[in-house]
Formats: sequence, structure tokens, C-alpha cells
Amino acid sequence: MTPENTTARPADLHLLGLLSEGNDGYIGGMEAAGQRELVASTSLPTQLSSGTDEDFVKLGFIFGEPDSRDPLFRPATLPEGWRKEGSDHNMWSYVVDQLGRRRVAIFYKAAYYDRRADMRLENVYGYASTLAYEASALPVYDDAWCTREAFAEQLAAIRADLVQRIEQAREMAASRSDDYWPRRASKLKDDLAKHDAWAAKVAEA
Repeated sequence: MTPENTTARPADLHLLGLLSEGNDGYIGGMEAAGQRELVASTSLPTQLSSGTDEDFVKLGFIFGEPDSRDPLFRPATLPEGWRKEGSDHNMWSYVVDQLGRRRVAIFYKAAYYDRRADMRLENVYGYASTLAYEASALPVYDDAWCTREAFAEQLAAIRADLVQRIEQAREMAASRSDDYWPRRASKLKDDLAKHDAWAAKVAEA
């Protein structure tokens, strides 16, 4: 089971959809449907945005040959306990592991005029960045991929990046007459405070 190959729809159906739903409605609906189909399918993208197939195989993924009717995708078996899930962005879906952590990021643009897909393995920095940005859930550790020490190291790197960006924004504000960079510096300072408050909860857990 693979997502619909929207490029194979007859041109008159595209025209009818655009006329009846408008560009945003038709394309947006197509991309939302593409995400649902991807999550429900037994396929994953053939193209990788980083890494190699072997990196996935080491984790327990099993890949088949690209679909001859739609080489954008190929059959894939996930590691035991892992599953696909959508997100609030129609072009991004994820594979989460048995502990609910996002381990694979999948990009799929189902729009017929620019249809493409790829995927990549997430690292601990990406996992930490997502949790820090959302500042809602606490990390789940293990003894292999995300140890407590590895997560703390990545949180420190994220904080250092925020501090650097604040300093850069302040430097830009000092050399400009508009209010963009002062507002940017203030926003980043608020982000840092939010990050520190959440990081403190992580340290206490």
C-alpha cells in the first residue's frame, strides 16, 4: 500500500478541483490526504536526505525494492513497536519508537506539480530541540540512543546557540534604526527563559 501518485491524475480532474475548491483548497486537501495515506501505508520514501539505508537497517528496518509504478516510495517494515504518525504540518510525518520518541522525520509533498519525498534519521540533538521548543514533555532515556548524559549535552548546545543568537541580535540592533532587531533580541531572550525553566524541570526529573 502506497500513497496515491497524484501526478497520475488526469489533467481535467486537477482543473476541476482547482475550479471547485480554489488553489489553496485543492492543493491543501491533496497534501493533507497525502500525509494520511503515508501514515496508513506500508511504505517509506526511497530517497534519504542524509545517511544510508544501512543506518536504518541497523535499527531493524527492512526495505523492499522501489515501487515500479511509483519509485518515490518502497515497501518498508518498521522495527518492532515502532509506528508512523502525522504532525500539524501536512508535509511532515514521523516514525516514533516504542517509547514514543520521534526517530525518523519524513518529508512528503503530495502536490501533483511538485511531488517529492525523502526521510532522515533523527539524532538526539533533534529530539532535544523538539522537546525544548515545545517545553511540555520530559525526555525518555535509554542506555543506547538517548542517555541522560547525551541529552544534557545537547540541551547545553541548544542553550549556547540561543545565547549566541541573542548577542548577534543585540549587535544588529545597535547598528540599525528600525525596531526589528530589538524585538528579535527580546523574543530570543524570552525563548531562553522558557528553555531554562524547562531544562530545570528536566534536571529535577
